[in-house]
Amino acid sequence: MKNTRISNFLFLSNRLNKTGTSGREAIINLLSMLGISFGVVALIVILSVMNGFQGGYIRTIMEVSSAHIRLSGTYEQVKKIQTEPAIKSFFIFTESQALMQGNYNRQAGSLVRAVELEQFYADDGLISSLSFSDGSLDLEHLNTIVLGSELARSLAVNVGDEVFLPIIAGSKDVDMFSENARLLVTGIFKTGFLSVDSTYSFISYQTGLEIFGEQDTVKAFVKLSSENADRAFIAKVENAHSDVGAESWRTYNHAFFGALKVEKNVLMILVILIFLVVSVKIYNGMRRSIYERREDIAVLSSLGTNKKTLRFLFFLNGFKIGLIGSILGIAIGLLLSKNINEVFSIVEIIINFCIEVVARILYSSNTQNAFAIFSSRVFYMDTVPTSISFFECCYIAFFGLISSSCAALFATKKILKMKPQEILRYE
Repeated sequence: MKNTRISNFLFLSNRLNKTGTSGREAIINLLSMLGISFGVVALIVILSVMNGFQGGYIRTIMEVSSAHIRLSGTYEQVKKIQTEPAIKSFFIFTESQALMQGNYNRQAGSLVRAVELEQFYADDGLISSLSFSDGSLDLEHLNTIVLGSELARSLAVNVGDEVFLPIIAGSKDVDMFSENARLLVTGIFKTGFLSVDSTYSFISYQTGLEIFGEQDTVKAFVKLSSENADRAFIAKVENAHSDVGAESWRTYNHAFFGALKVEKNVLMILVILIFLVVSVKIYNGMRRSIYERREDIAVLSSLGTNKKTLRFLFFLNGFKIGLIGSILGIAIGLLLSKNINEVFSIVEIIINFCIEVVARILYSSNTQNAFAIFSSRVFYMDTVPTSISFFECCYIAFFGLISSSCAALFATKKILKMKPQEILRYE
């Protein structure tokens, strides 16, 4: 008996909603479905690209700039903490500001980091983040240096050239205005993070002692097995080594990570606003559909069909619009996000082909560079990174489904106010 009632209900729902598969109502349903779909596609692609950029920047900062923990103290004090079991990688360094001068008297400021080579080379995450376009990470010899790619470009130097440090910030035993601080460039690296590539340079710890002198306070670059274990590690250091300062990546990069969080929250608000606009369209379309089917509703009510059942029949139509639109949007959004660089390449090929055709028609001899959506001359990137989050895809699809369902639910309230006898009297 129960199966018969369900089959009758599904049959009635199909017949009632089937009348909207042609004409104006079909167009309204199709546009509503496409609105949900396009909203899901746009948000998935945008969030995937944003996650890719954020993930790359955060990874570069954690691997190259700040690590999970930064310790500060005397060399002996900091060295004691190296044996802690939670540490994945560890190296001691000092860093100083310096004005560098390269070829053609070009100058730029740099953060020069002097590192203990054996421990530095053992940090696989950091070494893998330094992509060398020229030379290599060769700091074994005294007075050698590796530079960020943008810093090397500002100084107009290549591997094999020398850089001069006319002004340095060192210990009290070092002359601020140096006359012989010359370093041989052995490598030029790129991380993809502009503030690192345009500022950072690395030298050996012994070279640092020669140029900047022996500093009272040194620092340590500490990476843990899990970045979320930073608070527990700092608490342990403060209890066991109160004379050593410890700073987490959360506070060291607080402003940058705070800005990223604000951007993500704003995008999530946009998710809601986009689907609210689509919901209004679905709501109006559903109200029109109910009005045009008032005779069918009156007949079914006269035959004893519960108004709540009729309301649920129309609600299913809105749910179907949201479900199909969300599934279609997720499929297209994931496909575009996964192949975003290939899509950009195809668009660039088409645009360049059109430009060439127009130029030939106009007999133009203009030989400009090919069009590029993300030109390396303008944007500091080689490819567009993407990172797809399963949770965010579900979140977007959920809002797409809920917005259409809620719009249909509110639109069907009119059914409860209908009086079948009055409708049938005038028909």
